[in-house]
Amino acid sequence: MISCVNMVILGAHAVMANGGVIAPVGLNMVAVAAQRHAVPFVVLAASQGHLVPSDCMDFGTGTASPLLHVVNPTFDYVPPKPVSLFITDTGGHNPSYVYQLIADYYSADDLVVQRRSPTAS
Repeated sequence: MISCVNMVILGAHAVMANGGVIAPVGLNMVAVAAQRHAVPFVVLAASQGHLVPSDCMDFGTGTASPLLHVVNPTFDYVPPKPVSLFITDTGGHNPSYVYQLIADYYSADDLVVQRRSPTAS
């Protein structure tokens, strides 16, 4: 059905410096299908986003068996190759230009994320 689509437009959770996108789960598959059928894949993103590394996030604990390992991803990584265009509040940009946008808006100090200290029980 994607061959009948004129364009795919999606919102990104985060944009990486290499032009890759952190997007809701399942969108990498859509990006691959769009690329395969030569359908433009456009990503909408704000220039001031937030950085949420997974090693700093508290995922909580479950009550399942310790022998059970469940993988339930929330986000997909979409590589820069299938992305045709990024549209931000500053205009439309090629994926290869994203690193420059990040350098213009952020300094190295903005990217420092402190780990949460473990709380005593």
